Amino acid sequence: MLNARIPWQRSYKYLGVTLDKNLHFREHIARVRKNTLFYIARLGAMLGRKSKLSRRNKRALYKMCIRTVMTYASPVFAHADPKVLYRLQVVQNKFCRAATDAHGASMNQNGS
Repeated sequence: MLNARIPWQRSYKYLGVTLDKNLHFREHIARVRKNTLFYIARLGAMLGRKSKLSRRNKRALYKMCIRTVMTYASPVFAHADPKVLYRLQVVQNKFCRAATDAHGASMNQNGS
């Protein structure tokens, strides 16, 4: 417009998905991971292992608040590097272990 130069961008956010130069989606997945950790931290008292909520209610909160953040625009994950996706899987596994107190039982069995 009006002979104005348009600067090059290495990445661009469109409809909540960060598109990078080579469509690796690293920045998008990093942002999803950051948002997921933010929600887990905010809901930590209600979803933690010492919470009085039932597992059914914890699961409902997970599905409503955390899973929706993690799965928004999930079809782009098919084109992402498995190493980058692994970092999302780690966050999800840590949450599930903490919410169900599963890690406490395994640590006691190992003698730790």
